[in-house]
Amino acid sequence: MKRLTPLLLLLPVLASAQDRGAVAFNKACAQCHQARTPTEKQPVGPLGVRKPVGPYMDQVLDKKTLAEVQTWVRSPHRINPKTDCDTRLLPPDELDALTSYLSTVVVPPAPSRRMMLRKQMTEQVAARKARDKAEAEAKAKSQPKTQGKQ
Repeated sequence: MKRLTPLLLLLPVLASAQDRGAVAFNKACAQCHQARTPTEKQPVGPLGVRKPVGPYMDQVLDKKTLAEVQTWVRSPHRINPKTDCDTRLLPPDELDALTSYLSTVVVPPAPSRRMMLRKQMTEQVAARKARDKAEAEAKAKSQPKTQGKQ
């Protein structure tokens, strides 16, 4: 119980840091980026689906480290002068909150049951095709090459 008490006291601090990171992302990045790639097709409303202008942040973090993302956020125009990325609204003290938020949010969610079943069905179909192909090859090898000729 003594070990658990400090952890319980840290939970509100961690939650507020997560909230600060979400606010920082919404302030500086959400106009052009989404934190995570949608896993399923989004429903189309009367005005359609608004796609982000910039890349999804989970795709960015697949290619870049958090340190590289921090460097970009500090001064995107030094890295790419033609970028439309504007991070001037983000105070420097919120940079760590933003990167910690991105490191937790962009972890891909567990696949939905529908996606798991689709993957399982695809694997079963591929296994069945491979098995049928192997059986056909075995059958072709077992038949004599001189059928009917003597």
